[in-house]
Amino acid sequence: MGPDLSILRLDDDALIAVRDALAARLAEGLVTDGGEIQALPAWLPPPPPSLAGEAIVVDTGGTNMRAALVALAPGAPARVLAGPVGGEVPRDPARAVDAAGFFRLQAELVAQLAPPPGLPLGYCFSYPSACAPDGDAVLLKWTKGIRIAGVEGARVGSGLRAAVAALGLRPGPVRVLNDTVAALLAGARRHGPGTETIGLIVGTGTNMAAFLTRPGLPRMALNLESGNFDPPGLSRWDAALDAASDHPGRQRFEKAVSGYYLPHLFRQIFPDSGAIDPARGSGPLAELRRGRGPEADAAGLLLERSADLVGAAIAGVCLRLPPNRPVAVTAEGSLFWKTPGFRERATATARRLLDPPRALDIDEVEHANLAGSACAALLA
Repeated sequence: MGPDLSILRLDDDALIAVRDALAARLAEGLVTDGGEIQALPAWLPPPPPSLAGEAIVVDTGGTNMRAALVALAPGAPARVLAGPVGGEVPRDPARAVDAAGFFRLQAELVAQLAPPPGLPLGYCFSYPSACAPDGDAVLLKWTKGIRIAGVEGARVGSGLRAAVAALGLRPGPVRVLNDTVAALLAGARRHGPGTETIGLIVGTGTNMAAFLTRPGLPRMALNLESGNFDPPGLSRWDAALDAASDHPGRQRFEKAVSGYYLPHLFRQIFPDSGAIDPARGSGPLAELRRGRGPEADAAGLLLERSADLVGAAIAGVCLRLPPNRPVAVTAEGSLFWKTPGFRERATATARRLLDPPRALDIDEVEHANLAGSACAALLA
């Protein structure tokens, strides 16, 4: 007989508790700093339907960096005019680079595009950063295994712009944002001002962004850093995983939901199992759940619970959005789109928990990071 897995099955009462807790922590984050839901201003309004032009885009994540020239026109999908050209984010200690080398690598990608002078630059920089009203951002701390000296505490937009200029190019203003805000902007551009939008990442990690209002500020894109939410109803295995992690007590929602942590949760339930190697990510869980037995049941329940928690979190954000308007969630991330049934279950859960009911759908925007970053650049 295997372990009792019933605690992984969240009924609607449990999911409503998650929804309401997230909505309450978001309300706190909108008026105070340093809470579970941080609601960090991105200083970007919803893109107007008339937004048009060309921009340079640099998209730097945990593994790869890329650059492209992107054109926006009213009523049309974003067009990639050149690129993307890409490379790897340096992480090998034997080939370490400093801050100047880090920004030069990205500038060299821009140079391959041979951009005309004066184009604004949207910099999708997917690390914890504090955005400033002038469009720049300060890296608060490296994550995702990156350790490049001299960047923490620095203005990353200024660093990239200086590196691009050092190669003889003449970029326009630089606007820094993260991938969740880029998804939010891409979705808002597609759906227009009549629809409320949410940006959602469910891949290696998880996060959300939405257009909300903080006291004394206009309505703008807010990076919720929702992976740090501590939801009610988690299991003893979640607690054990958290206690063994590098940062106990932090990112509890991410540890229960995301593709990086789900295989580690499985190993908490079955520590001696050889069925799942966490180094391979969450994909093998979807394969394992097609079988029979306690391990297959656990794999399926972990994925279903993840989708349900995502749906409950979406419903929680909706409680803070203006009522009586449809909601479009623009989602990015391999766990969300490559796990069979994940989108459908998350959508159904979110719709079921909406109070009051409203139209809601979760969709994908082609080149969302590029399109959203171009929006940010052209809004500068």
